[in-house]
Amino acid sequence: MKKHIVAIALIAGLSMASVASANWGRGGGGNGGFGGCPQMQGQMMQQMDPATQEKVSKFFKDNQALHKQLVMKQAEKRAIMQSEKPDPQAAAKVAGELFDLRTALHDRAEAAGVVQYIGPMGGGMGGGKGFRGHGFGSGMGRNAQ
Repeated sequence: MKKHIVAIALIAGLSMASVASANWGRGGGGNGGFGGCPQMQGQMMQQMDPATQEKVSKFFKDNQALHKQLVMKQAEKRAIMQSEKPDPQAAAKVAGELFDLRTALHDRAEAAGVVQYIGPMGGGMGGGKGFRGHGFGSGMGRNAQ
């Protein structure tokens, strides 16, 4: 059982490293976007021009239900992993659902023209924290492309 958990953790780590390295040339990296700090998020929002602020705000308002699903799935995964006997199949299923939700959010961000203001694939892939504050990615945001 422990071997399965270690294998899942290793695969998840390699997957995150692959995503991070794939985005390296596009400005990916630590705190390139808004970071995980709500104060930083507010400061960065203030530095945007009003039209960009409106686009970003509209994107997060329009996709609030998807953000809620992400947070709920992350809580479900955390509960599975922190249980006394984690179920590898259940954790893998939820991890796959999280990946699909992040991909959908990223695709919507690209369509809305705000992908550079959120983390890779729509959230904090680094720490698995998802969206904080107004929904900006935590930890591994992208710089403007």
